[in-house]
Amino acid sequence: MYAENDPRTTYEQRQWFCRLDEDPAAVITARALVGTVLAGWDADLVEDAVLVTSELVTNAIAHGDAPVTLTVTVRKEPEPTVILEIADASPELPVQDLPGEVGHFGLWIAEELARLTIHPTTTGKTVRAEFVLFDQPAGSASGVIG
Repeated sequence: MYAENDPRTTYEQRQWFCRLDEDPAAVITARALVGTVLAGWDADLVEDAVLVTSELVTNAIAHGDAPVTLTVTVRKEPEPTVILEIADASPELPVQDLPGEVGHFGLWIAEELARLTIHPTTTGKTVRAEFVLFDQPAGSASGVIG
């Protein structure tokens, strides 16, 4: 696992990165990273972000191609936002199945909890989940996010 606060980011935005495809505990690693980054934030946000992370990373590992990466971005402007980006090298875009079919809830859950977008790239695709925050936690500007 590789995770760090990117030194090129500004005080207004912090970013962490993790490569997951070589990690046998990829979903656990991804959940831990998101939980650590969001420690001190609203419990409902943390719970939603960790669940969305689980679903999207599971999909990328099961249906995508290596490399599979997770990038967590917390930015303060124009409004406080947490962004989860799960990228993989498969050009095939995810397909949302109807809820109720066993094992086909991932995208539906993510869309219910976050603003979900899918971006084809020259190297595969990125699934992006955004959580816009209306209230920052006390002390967030002093190190909780990075």
